[in-house]
Amino acid sequence: MSLSALMISFEHIQHFLLMFVRIMTMVLLLPVFGANYVPAQVKVALALLLTSALFSVQLTIGLPAIDAANFSAGLFFLLVIKEAMVGLIIGFAASFLFTAVNFAGRLVDTQMGFGFVELTDPMSEESITVIGHFKIILFTILFLLFNGHYFLLITIQKSFEIIPLFGAVFPADNLVLHFTFLVANIFILGFKLAAPVFTVLILSMIALGIVARTVPQMNIFFIGLPLKIGLGLTTTVIVLPMLVSLFRRMVEALIQDIWKLLYIMA
Repeated sequence: MSLSALMISFEHIQHFLLMFVRIMTMVLLLPVFGANYVPAQVKVALALLLTSALFSVQLTIGLPAIDAANFSAGLFFLLVIKEAMVGLIIGFAASFLFTAVNFAGRLVDTQMGFGFVELTDPMSEESITVIGHFKIILFTILFLLFNGHYFLLITIQKSFEIIPLFGAVFPADNLVLHFTFLVANIFILGFKLAAPVFTVLILSMIALGIVARTVPQMNIFFIGLPLKIGLGLTTTVIVLPMLVSLFRRMVEALIQDIWKLLYIMA
């Protein structure tokens, strides 16, 4: 009786560790939860808390059985890699949204003349541009207001319903096709977010070029730099409501993309 109880508890430990690997990998890569400024201890504690809660749910539903006869350390290592792959794929897909925001900020900063003004973010310890940092902070707040963090937690829970332990598959053709679409979408979304300010700045450069040809005595560089900065900042403030609406649609598209990924691996 005690031997049977020991075997069951050992099997439970294996399931718990595999669930922890998937959840921990997701937490490290998900927006907000996996940010560099979040202490590692907090991330591990959050992953343990989520694993404990979901493990108790899985116990009531019923855990998938492990073939004890064919079980080995090598097989367990492969299962760990498999669960880590699921977390990596979902985490990377979720992080693409803020990659697009950062890309849009760099586009605007380069056109405004802020591209050379880089500073070190004390939270992420990465080099960032001024407008890029502003957009990251703004859209992080919007992401929380749109309950994006709640959706990420639901994604972790739903991943075990759609993709049970040991049940993940990785069809190369579908995954590569979907990730190619997501990477291409980074540039599309980045250009959409930067388009209003970018267009105004391009038109201002054309106007300055015309002025330089008609009035060669005027110092265009002296006038153009502060003009571009002023136009860029003013346009950024004016188009903020439109960008908020666009970002909401981006969050909704992210939800659909992650659901599609889950069903591809199911």
